[in-house]
Amino acid sequence: MRVLVAASPGTGHVFPVVPLSWALRSNGHDVLVATAGDGVQRAASAGLTAVDVAPGLDMYEVARSVGLTTGGWGPHPTPALARERAVQLFTRVSELMLAGTERVARRWRPDVVVYGELHCAGAVVAARLEVPAVEHAIGLVGDGAAFVAEIWPRLAAGPAADPVAIIRTAPPSLGSEPAAGRWIMRPVPYNGGAVVPEELLDPPTQPRVLLTMGTVAPRLGGVGMVRDLIDAVVAEPLEILVALGSDPVELGTLPDSVRAYRWLPLTAALPNCSVMIHHGGAGTTLSALAAGVAQVIVPQGADQFLNAATVSQRGCAVTADPSPAAIRAGLGRALSGEFDEAAQEVRDEIALLATPADIAARLAEHIPTPVLH
Repeated sequence: MRVLVAASPGTGHVFPVVPLSWALRSNGHDVLVATAGDGVQRAASAGLTAVDVAPGLDMYEVARSVGLTTGGWGPHPTPALARERAVQLFTRVSELMLAGTERVARRWRPDVVVYGELHCAGAVVAARLEVPAVEHAIGLVGDGAAFVAEIWPRLAAGPAADPVAIIRTAPPSLGSEPAAGRWIMRPVPYNGGAVVPEELLDPPTQPRVLLTMGTVAPRLGGVGMVRDLIDAVVAEPLEILVALGSDPVELGTLPDSVRAYRWLPLTAALPNCSVMIHHGGAGTTLSALAAGVAQVIVPQGADQFLNAATVSQRGCAVTADPSPAAIRAGLGRALSGEFDEAAQEVRDEIALLATPADIAARLAEHIPTPVLH
């Protein structure tokens, strides 16, 4: 079976499709990732074959063109504004990637198209080629259908394929209830590879806190927000790990209790952490949930407000505004153990879900016998 995986550019859109892509490859299927921008290198670094369907596309320039400037969506974004900007962003991304994705698909002739839930170009291409389409969750809460309903009239690209299956990666207690055509897959967090120092494997002598604001917000607004978070909590008796996504030199001189890394796979650091402070990106949030680690979430834009609210309501996290006092208060609650029981319940719930290998096998059963290529 030939599987075309259509993904928007960017780490947060390519990384979520890596586990299923590799499960399909391991089951003997051919997988080609159609993406653009830095998504091409992210897919290739994961060992997948990728095609750049929109050479020169810069996701960050597109983001700025729809109003993303600092932090994500402005200094004090509202959920409504964040959503509108997300709709504008992914409408434009689909416009820029549609022709190239269709061109590659017609040349490669896939048997099925798996597309990220906000990537309408993938759904359009599946309809035009008359092949089955599968929607793959990118977000935590699974609001893709509502987003697509807003993107679609603006895209004006013709009908999209109705997906034969919708793959969700959040556990039922966070809203991903099983339903006809909806498959719930265990989130197996993929955070990229890196050489990590041995000391990360050792249990800490005092509480270890992992801090990250993802890859998008620091790139758009600078690392000042990360430095502010460090300064807010550095006086506490903690060991602080910072996953920055850029050169740690940009943070300036750091106290001895802080270790900053250009790239740090969250899955390598989380097992020995007590708390993670982060922005609420779906992949980051799911990584903490899968590890059973309490969270302090400081949402910046996009779906981060909804993710933060969902996880906080489940009892696994606290949502905080960016003020130092709020960050310290949230960290104090997380370190007190207030969220540990719920976090461990969700971790155990996730461990019982169908694996990417299970879903890959199920997908093969639902796709008509492939044509000979």
